[in-house]
Amino acid sequence: MKILITGGAGFIGSHLVEGLLSNENEILIFDNCLTGKKENLEFTGNFKFINDDFGSESSLEKIEKFDPDICFHLAAQSSVVVSVENPALDFEHNILQPIKLIQVLLKSNCKKLVFTSSGGTIFGEPSVIPTAEEDYADEPESPYGVAKKRLNELIKIMTKNSNLKYSILNLSNVYGPRQDPHGEAGVVSIFANKYLNNEEPIIFGDGEQTRDYIFVKDVVSALIKASTIDENHFLNIGTGVETSVNDLANSMKSQFNSEINPIYKPAREGELNRSVLNNTKAKKELDWKPEHDLDYGMKQVFNWLKA
Repeated sequence: MKILITGGAGFIGSHLVEGLLSNENEILIFDNCLTGKKENLEFTGNFKFINDDFGSESSLEKIEKFDPDICFHLAAQSSVVVSVENPALDFEHNILQPIKLIQVLLKSNCKKLVFTSSGGTIFGEPSVIPTAEEDYADEPESPYGVAKKRLNELIKIMTKNSNLKYSILNLSNVYGPRQDPHGEAGVVSIFANKYLNNEEPIIFGDGEQTRDYIFVKDVVSALIKASTIDENHFLNIGTGVETSVNDLANSMKSQFNSEINPIYKPAREGELNRSVLNNTKAKKELDWKPEHDLDYGMKQVFNWLKA
């Protein structure tokens, strides 16, 4: 099987590459390494890594020549804050380049496109918790969310009446080993790193905002399952469990036997108060369910950071 992965040197992408390594798979990876890291791919297997934007003219030519059977599109400008500060940059990476990729895939023999959308932003400030696939409240609160939502719609339009099937997976807040503890996103890794270094974690807002934290291995399982099914999907991939940022910080504080308390700062523009996904449809259509709870996942993050 010839597999194309954009964003394959990133946090989720590198775990996906690891899950797909086999003698039967030939894998082509693109990553511009703005947030991804080549060292995330320090394992052996039948894959080729290209350090470039997947949407550059050179990259698109290589993709056309590779002629993949399956494409996992994970590459993105993934910062809500950056999208608010620079919407043009966000749209370039999250709409314009993906459109060019889809145009190439439509001319190829590719049979399945698996896209990681954002369950934490596309539904706006939800009126229904946990939020199901049809529960749009309003437009998203950030340019990042708008771009993800628009690309979802464009994928459906562009692949209509073609041989290219899609799986759009709306991910909740993914965490796990290899997530950058110094970035703007990824609160589990950020907080864990702070406690490990006896530093105060920063909570933006009052800390009562909630999220649905899902372990990266459960996301990879959903991605791979979706790629094997010859149908179109629009599915939420989350746990359905609501956890406040305050509760997350208290759980970590307890695990570290720490006396350090968080610092509170003003809320950031574009962030939601509540975000929890209903995963009933994914359980049925993918025969999938999350296998790892937050306590287990936090321990894996701690162990990785210590190592």
